[in-house]
Amino acid sequence: MAIPDSTTAAQAASAPPRRQVIAGVVGMMLEMYDWQVYGFTVAYIAAALFDPTDPFSGLLNGLLVFAVGFLMRPLGGAIIGAYTDRFGRRAGMILGLVLLGVGSLMIAIVPSYAQIGAWAGIILVAARVLQGVGVGGEQGAAVSYLSEIAPPGKRAFYNAFGYVASSLSVLLAVGLTAMLPMILGEAAMSTWGWRIPFIIGALFTVYAIVMRRTMTETAQFAETKQSHAGARRRSSTRILLTKYPKQTLLAFFFVGGGTFSYYIFVLQYSTFAHMVTGIKLSQAQLLTTVVIVVFAILQPLFGSLADRFGRKRVLLASAIGMLVTLWPGLLLVTGNPAVIIGLQLLATIPAAAAASVGNAAIAELFPTDVRAVGVGFPYAVSVALFGGTAPYVMAFFAGRDQVSVLALYGTLLIAITIVTTLLMPERSRTSLSSVPEAS
Repeated sequence: MAIPDSTTAAQAASAPPRRQVIAGVVGMMLEMYDWQVYGFTVAYIAAALFDPTDPFSGLLNGLLVFAVGFLMRPLGGAIIGAYTDRFGRRAGMILGLVLLGVGSLMIAIVPSYAQIGAWAGIILVAARVLQGVGVGGEQGAAVSYLSEIAPPGKRAFYNAFGYVASSLSVLLAVGLTAMLPMILGEAAMSTWGWRIPFIIGALFTVYAIVMRRTMTETAQFAETKQSHAGARRRSSTRILLTKYPKQTLLAFFFVGGGTFSYYIFVLQYSTFAHMVTGIKLSQAQLLTTVVIVVFAILQPLFGSLADRFGRKRVLLASAIGMLVTLWPGLLLVTGNPAVIIGLQLLATIPAAAAASVGNAAIAELFPTDVRAVGVGFPYAVSVALFGGTAPYVMAFFAGRDQVSVLALYGTLLIAITIVTTLLMPERSRTSLSSVPEAS
């Protein structure tokens, strides 16, 4: 059932842009917060919700459940994307938040293994399925919304704030999960303290849903809906796969290189440096927080550059930069903190450019009636394949002293991104309403 929309296109045009942008990115902030909190507390979760007599198997199960969320992303991109294209950006973004919030609440209150046995793990899996579907749908809905409300010449700039919000949520998750054990003590953290971040996430979701219920629908969606009034419409997912296969494949392959660089150099480089050099993980993570702040600051800058000089120029420069910094970033790392943060920053700068511009470039591939599923579905599949597996691939090759193989893998993904970028149309100065529909 559609979520009712009492707003009009005229209201959408006159609504305060700042509030619209905040409402658009708040879900991206929550999705990354939930993902990071689970990753940082997985050891506590595994000990509480799986068989305590086999802690190693419990930890592996906890990590497998983490992967379940990534596997569910494409399903969310397809289902919620189609829902968003039919019932509106606002409706899709609220639905995604509801699933995220319910998943967080389930994790926060699930009884322990000692209380309900294997059902604890089953409930955890169900929660991660909901979160994965919600996250998969959030991307397409939010990017479509931000792209459609942006004034002419500012689509990349507006979309860049999605990664600003995501970066802030990573810092919040890192700080919260680092402070709680110090405040509560390990015993309390292991028994109940690990639930606090998920309670906070669920409560913040309620606030975000209330905020999004006051949102106005985009003028472009309202116009498209009116133009199709009375016509029988197929699912936008089916339309996407049958009428826009080229654009779908371009979006899928385009995302791979940037996703790899983001997960390796922005989110997981502290683990990599720890494995390769032996530096204390806590020290390496502290360096990463500085890098994440720089990454966030760069987002609006690169978005503005792409709006001024075009998507392809910035994206090609970004991809070439990722190639140039990939090998030294992986092969020259030492235990010296200055070397670690220097290499990480060098690799993060081009990754930041790819992140800030990529969402707008993908949104510009698709017309309004399939834009949410067009952005969400191929993006979710690509992130699941190349982002969700990145920590495992990194640990596998780094643990076997085969970092050069990891670098070759990253080179292949970035090379594909370069080819894809060359094939993508340049639409930075084209109205989204002018993106051609398939006949």
